[in-house]
Amino acid sequence: MEILEFEDGQIEEQAYVEIDGVKHYVTPAKYTGKTPLSAVALNNMQKKLILNKYKLEIKQDTSLGATITIPCYYKVGANVLDVYYVGQRLIKCTTNDDLNTGHYSEVGDADSISNQIKITSDWKASAGNYFEFVVRGEYNET
Repeated sequence: MEILEFEDGQIEEQAYVEIDGVKHYVTPAKYTGKTPLSAVALNNMQKKLILNKYKLEIKQDTSLGATITIPCYYKVGANVLDVYYVGQRLIKCTTNDDLNTGHYSEVGDADSISNQIKITSDWKASAGNYFEFVVRGEYNET
């Protein structure tokens, strides 16, 4: 996907309606809300549309509930990471290692950058199988 860099514009002339060759200046509509339509907001939104895909081959069986270092970074708690095991999408636990709510937990404090997940204590990853990861956005260790 090509990223377009948006820039804020400058007002050249106030809004108007032209009737019979005469410009009648008008007051533009007012907007409210928490998402401003600005170049910064649009650029940030575009960055989150970037999808990066990674694969991790399991070389040896893990232990039950293992912490796994994955081949990418993501932002913890930002819902930017999708995890698949042998093609099946895993469900993220709503609380750490809660077997009743999912298959894995993100490792790290909310809004921190991490490259680890922890699978729940009722299963292990087997040698010869693989994980796939989809990360929305680009994150680095720092």
